[in-house]
Amino acid sequence: MNQQIRIHATGTPSVMQLETVADVGQPGPGQVRLRHEAIGVNFVDTLFRSGAFPAPLPLAMGVEGAGVVVAVGAGVDHVQVGDRTVYFFAPGAYADERLIDARHLVRLPAGMDAETAAATFTKGLTAWMMLFGAHRLQPGETVLVHGAAGGVGSMVARWAAALGATVIATAGSDEKAAQLTSWGIAHVLRSDDPELAAKARAIAGGGVDVVYELVGKATFAQSVLALRDGGHLIHVGNASGSPAVDKAALAARGIRYVQPSTGQYVGERAELERASATLFAAMRDGIFGNERPTRYALRDAAQAHEDMAARRLTGAAILVP
Repeated sequence: MNQQIRIHATGTPSVMQLETVADVGQPGPGQVRLRHEAIGVNFVDTLFRSGAFPAPLPLAMGVEGAGVVVAVGAGVDHVQVGDRTVYFFAPGAYADERLIDARHLVRLPAGMDAETAAATFTKGLTAWMMLFGAHRLQPGETVLVHGAAGGVGSMVARWAAALGATVIATAGSDEKAAQLTSWGIAHVLRSDDPELAAKARAIAGGGVDVVYELVGKATFAQSVLALRDGGHLIHVGNASGSPAVDKAALAARGIRYVQPSTGQYVGERAELERASATLFAAMRDGIFGNERPTRYALRDAAQAHEDMAARRLTGAAILVP
């Protein structure tokens, strides 16, 4: 019997229900039946659950997972039965097994375990988009990364450092700041420091080249002040709420302001394969460390969402069927 997490109404984590489905069926043309080994838990999941991102109800929760192909539909030629695969942003991930459009699947390299893949793939592709797509980071640039103790932020900060950038990372607590320091990030600031922008400008010698804004309202004004004229503001997350953005004022300083999405940069098969290969290579090189994700049973998805909302998590979380 297959189990999945669905919602019939939006709201708090308690709206998520564990349901039993007799059979998910056989894959149709272009589809694959996938048996999950691990399922990613992402901030976007909470937005669908709460209704911040509208979606038709009932909704099968989750967008990321890793598992084994158990059946293949007609016309599928890049994966076969027995392949270990991973995917990002295909709703319906919180389940033992599922049907999925095969175009979403990327084969895992030998030696990469499913838990690492499910914890990393969506966040890693988003980090790739920020460092290689929306802004092609150059060695010697100075970057400010907000929310650097979180899933995406930690990958951006550590990858940027490995690429030769000077990284200034912010965190919302002393505990998380200490975690960043333990990762070898040389410049760590509190995100609630009223002198954040001045300190960042001093480190950069006049203003940072790039800000990776993953927090939103609480840090946005400091982000603008920290940037040099002609710098680049990459606005991806609004964990603290949506900020007011004066685009005319940014343009007057020559600041390039973008709100990119990962799908814009990996929408085509060749782009997805190229980005995935770059990400897998960085993982093999140990750029992101060897921290294991926090594990929850599938039935405990609500607890995972509660812990994420309370900011009790450092790094990634996964569900295990």
